[in-house]
Amino acid sequence: MSIRNLPIYLVILSVIGLAFGVGYISYPLMHGAPEAVIAPPVDILPSDQPAGQSMGAYWDAWQILDRDFFGEKPDATARTYGAIRGMVASFNDPYTYFVEPQPRELERDELAGRFGGIGANIELSDDGYLLRPVPGLPAAEAGVLDGDLLLMVDNHAITRTMSLDEIATLVRGPIDSVVTLVVRRTPADGGRAEELTLSITRAEMQTPSVEWRLLEDTDSGTVGYIIHTLFTERSVEEMKQALTELQEQGATRYILDMRGNRGGLVSTAVAIADLWLDEGVIFVEQKADGSETVQEATAGMMVDAPLVVIVDGGSASAAEIVAGALQDHGRATLVGEKTFGKGSVQLIHELSDQSSLHVTNAQWLTPNRRPISGNGLEPDVPIVAGSDPLPEAIAVVEAATVAQAGTTPTAQAGN
Repeated sequence: MSIRNLPIYLVILSVIGLAFGVGYISYPLMHGAPEAVIAPPVDILPSDQPAGQSMGAYWDAWQILDRDFFGEKPDATARTYGAIRGMVASFNDPYTYFVEPQPRELERDELAGRFGGIGANIELSDDGYLLRPVPGLPAAEAGVLDGDLLLMVDNHAITRTMSLDEIATLVRGPIDSVVTLVVRRTPADGGRAEELTLSITRAEMQTPSVEWRLLEDTDSGTVGYIIHTLFTERSVEEMKQALTELQEQGATRYILDMRGNRGGLVSTAVAIADLWLDEGVIFVEQKADGSETVQEATAGMMVDAPLVVIVDGGSASAAEIVAGALQDHGRATLVGEKTFGKGSVQLIHELSDQSSLHVTNAQWLTPNRRPISGNGLEPDVPIVAGSDPLPEAIAVVEAATVAQAGTTPTAQAGN
């Protein structure tokens, strides 16, 4: 998706807004985005517990609290989730964490880069949540007007105290399924408000992770400028489209901007790095059982064009896999600030109630076996924090173009 077309696509993020909040995005750099690997299902029976251990103390505490606590008691689900969170916290790893069912659904959507939605933003006002439909998408086609107050979603009452994530989970669903909204509409002339019931068929909404355009006001030729925000299931195809279109438009060198990219899927990081490399190690994974796996590059798509990668303290996990591989192979110059420093891999286990458990299962090293956790990547060309790194990145990629051509730039008189 080119940057010039970005505004309409940003709106199409629909009910997700940018307030994804909990689940995946609520662990921004406190957790770092996980090097996400969807784990295969496992059967763990109570008989697998360590010898001599039992749940007796747990049930003792449960019963004592049930009997003696004065006040409103949490239900069984809240207690169970609290117990899981406490157990996970005992492992003392910020990247091993538990996600409840609702944010887990949003997390899956974000990593997929698509979801079934209605094509409307939701905005909190003094009166409650207002709908802002996107023209031409299902909500608008079904009759939702800008400023309609959302009252109900499929018989679930919407209150001002609910979070955007709670509402997003209600509004989203399988593509081609129907969701029923009750809205209150107040006429612009201040007349009497009316309540309307609208049935809307959900459609696929895409959340692009790659944007691109040409930087044409440069010294020689054109620079393809690519912004990559998250490693999703769609990122590889988006990156291929970006490179193809930019090359067709005359790009001869590239700037890959991964500032603020918190990471995402390991497989996507490997595939993105592979687009820029023709051989060699992408990263080394050291697993919990002591074994190692080496991820290697194959024939890439854009292996010769000069490349600069912009990073900052928000570039983490999968973004560091790509930046570290390109830096170690001398394929790209890193410009910007030191990266976040998250070099661990998490398995995502989906539990029986659609909640999930993220478990640190491995750590990764760059091709030169540099550990990233707690260290981050040092840029080749550091930029003062808060300053714009793009002008420096342009200068570096221009110099690389000249060096690759084996020529010395000369001044030319205008005609």
